[in-house]
Amino acid sequence: MFDFGLGRATVRFVADATERGGDRLREVVFASVLFQTAAGLVAGLLLFSLAPILVTRVFTILPAAIPEATAMFRVLAFHLPVLLAAAALRAALEGAQRFDISAMLRIPSGIASVGVPAFVASAGFSLSVILWWLLAVRVALLLISATAVRVTLLRGPWGLPAGFQTLREMLRYSGWVAISTALGPLLGSFDRFVVGSAVGVTALGFYTGAAEAANRFLLIPVTVFSALLPALAATDASGSRARALAVTRASRRQMAALLFPLCLLLFAFAPTVLETWLGREFAVVAGDALRILAVGVFLNGLAHLPLALLYGSNRPDLPAKIHLAEIVIHLPLTIGLVRAFGITGAALAWTIRCVTDLVLYELVSRRALGRCEVDTAERARTVRLLWTVAGLSAALACTVRLAGASLPAALTLMVIGLMSYTALSWMTVLSGEERRAWLGTLSRTRAGGV
Repeated sequence: MFDFGLGRATVRFVADATERGGDRLREVVFASVLFQTAAGLVAGLLLFSLAPILVTRVFTILPAAIPEATAMFRVLAFHLPVLLAAAALRAALEGAQRFDISAMLRIPSGIASVGVPAFVASAGFSLSVILWWLLAVRVALLLISATAVRVTLLRGPWGLPAGFQTLREMLRYSGWVAISTALGPLLGSFDRFVVGSAVGVTALGFYTGAAEAANRFLLIPVTVFSALLPALAATDASGSRARALAVTRASRRQMAALLFPLCLLLFAFAPTVLETWLGREFAVVAGDALRILAVGVFLNGLAHLPLALLYGSNRPDLPAKIHLAEIVIHLPLTIGLVRAFGITGAALAWTIRCVTDLVLYELVSRRALGRCEVDTAERARTVRLLWTVAGLSAALACTVRLAGASLPAALTLMVIGLMSYTALSWMTVLSGEERRAWLGTLSRTRAGGV
């Protein structure tokens, strides 16, 4: 909440400053880090002061555990400025498309978040002591992040911004992002809240299992969004909006080619996935919900691309206005569908919102930014993608029919269908430049793994 949308704004403004050059980059980074640190100090002070109220009035805590809980919240207060400052530095690296350094910092941070508590807790220390150790690790990573930003981006000493003009520009952008950041979790998790309150906690457990299985596939579009946003912002800064539109269109085709077989497999074998992962009861109760959610995941993945285009083209107001409008429609729709159809209705409401996001993002981006010029080669690749999608859908439909009569034959058909889809997509859906880019990415991944 105290990020105020400045993390995403930092990515956009750093990408823009990297393209334009000059001292703009230094101003953006310093303004972001200082504001985020200040916001973290305010948030930490509030948490430190309100800790006694939280443990006695907000949460239900046994009297004997209240002193330790109070100490835990007060240590967490010291974490907040560290976490927000680190987020600003990481956003600066990602805005400059230094995802290699960002990943190298994220990995030890993620390991420490799990490893440090496990190690210190096994020694018998209290929660507050565990959090002091974790704070020490996070401060060390913050210093390393600051050094990495200084060496790779700023190449000079730290200092104060020359004025507040850059910060005001960033806050105008981040204010709209903050609206989406605040409403996004509400829109994304409201279905679970309604299931728990209207149908019951048991039904919520079944629905959460299906939703978690589907949401794992969103890692792909989220990663693409993170990589695409700074690239589109840099393209917009160079004045080549047509290039940004063309990149988004090509990325949409590649996203569809990559995500479709995964979501189609999840749709076709949803009960099997749930039975293998969570047991037969989950498969019976939540199988239909998972099928509907699989459709929503595919559409949601495609919606990330026009969203990145809007953010990269300095139009964060449009997604925020869409989210404000969706509040009025999505909340009552979810309540009605859950009461009528249970967890299947919740999945349907979530998928309808994904459809709405995709359609509205596309419409507003075309109205605000224009359309791509006609590209016959791109249109031909899109048509070939549709044919390969139809072929894979037919193969999996036959696989499901054969599964009851001959499982080996069904598995053979599924493997042949997936291999054919992969080969045809590689040769006919991707351009030569895109194939070279994918091969380069795979080569770097293998080299990094070695």
